[in-house]
Amino acid sequence: MIGVVVITHGTLSEQLLATAALIMGNQKDVYAVSFTARESLDNLRQKANAAIEPFKTDGCLILTDIMGGSATNVCVELMKNEKVEVLTGANLPMLLEAISYRDGADLKALASRVQASGVKSIINLKEFFEKRAAKKA
Repeated sequence: MIGVVVITHGTLSEQLLATAALIMGNQKDVYAVSFTARESLDNLRQKANAAIEPFKTDGCLILTDIMGGSATNVCVELMKNEKVEVLTGANLPMLLEAISYRDGADLKALASRVQASGVKSIINLKEFFEKRAAKKA
């Protein structure tokens, strides 16, 4: 099974996993890596490496919070392994999609599906309802 690792600033990763567990129950092979301003990049690098280690055979999808941030920058090095995919802009729909479709999935296809889910989940609610009303008229 493909592992899922969420790496973020602060405790966002932990909160995303806790919320996913509330919706889907506790999940196997899903891990949070948090990073605070007091930690060094070397410490973050060590935690990220340790988190993906168990998945070097089956593959690992890493979700990070922001492009150009420390978590994402550390992951650039991890992508040298062909069994690692990294997506930025992590949100709850992405995590739920990753958890739901990772069993028996191809890593690249899973990454593509999770990315599409994240983009699709960003909705301007006012526009959504206006379009919906226009279709009914």
